[in-house]
Amino acid sequence: MYRTQPNKPVKEAVACWLRQVVWKRKGIAGRFAAAWLRPLSAVYGSGVTLRNWLYDSGLLRSTRLHIPVISVGNLSVGGTGKTPVALWLARKLEARGHRVAVVLRGYGGNARSAVMVSRGRGPEVDVHHAGDEAIVLAKSFSGGVIVSPERVRGAELAYTLGYNVIVLDDGFQHRALARDFDLVLLSGAPCGLLPAGPLRESYRALTRADALAVVDKGLGSRPLGPPRSAAGKPLFYVRLEPRALVESNGGRWVLRPLQELSGRRVAAVTGIAEPEAFYAALQQWEVQIGEIFEFGDHHAYSPADWHVLSRSAQQFDHLVTTEKDLVKLEQFPFARGKLLALRVEPVVEPEEELLAMVEERIQAPRSNVRGVVGSTGGESYGH
Repeated sequence: MYRTQPNKPVKEAVACWLRQVVWKRKGIAGRFAAAWLRPLSAVYGSGVTLRNWLYDSGLLRSTRLHIPVISVGNLSVGGTGKTPVALWLARKLEARGHRVAVVLRGYGGNARSAVMVSRGRGPEVDVHHAGDEAIVLAKSFSGGVIVSPERVRGAELAYTLGYNVIVLDDGFQHRALARDFDLVLLSGAPCGLLPAGPLRESYRALTRADALAVVDKGLGSRPLGPPRSAAGKPLFYVRLEPRALVESNGGRWVLRPLQELSGRRVAAVTGIAEPEAFYAALQQWEVQIGEIFEFGDHHAYSPADWHVLSRSAQQFDHLVTTEKDLVKLEQFPFARGKLLALRVEPVVEPEEELLAMVEERIQAPRSNVRGVVGSTGGESYGH
């Protein structure tokens, strides 16, 4: 298996170096860099602690809306399956009769205000405006999808459009918007706060969570159990499983059976935070991975990238990528059937118990809602 490291923009190259070398403490260089960055992590951690204290004490205030907000988040940077779990939860709540909108930041897009990405009939804006994760949701979910750098504004837009439940994708650290339920995903064993490690907050922050979910990404290792600071929190397990192949046909996504990959020789194309789980999923289906093209997370594919991939595609049965990459690669004229994405969906255990907990919060009386939607005030929100 040949691994190609394409030329990356400086920002992507630095991010990859941090993930692959520093955060994994790989070799002397990784350990030295982590030690050198530790003082910056201490400064960062002090800032996070101060910010949380300001919210907990009420000096900074959170906006609580007239409709329930359910957050799916984590402690580390990328790679724990937040968007697939948020999509799973949104679908389950919609099936129970709720009118659901998923609200997310829109990372990688250029939206500067709240933007309606989808009303359930597919994307209304392009990937450059909304970001890759929002477009994946828009192509996969029959409810609303909204991006907003200020999640409060996105949630307010959902309320004004008549949605009665908000699922907040990657919302655990976004305390400006009060939540009714915080589900926090854990995966792997990350060590250290940013920039010496991938953690955005220490494990002490899990005291704010309502429930934890340990994510098994199929790498063959035992998933991380809950840290001691999370004792007493309801605990769930999430398995990310390959379910189908996705082909883009004129921008419309068509599902194809996974069996079509069995025994095929492919090139893997990834622009995600932790691609190892993706490669492991392919190997479960006896796929022969002949070459790997590994780009940075949220990579914006260029015509030059397409030329490299297109030339390589002639040597393989398929180029196989992720849905997050497909929304950016489908603009290029690959041969019919050549470019496929692997669809991965979560299996949650025990599912009904988690949904019952969320439903209980949704049905709870909405007290202590201050002002009107659109105000910057609200009750302080901390556990």
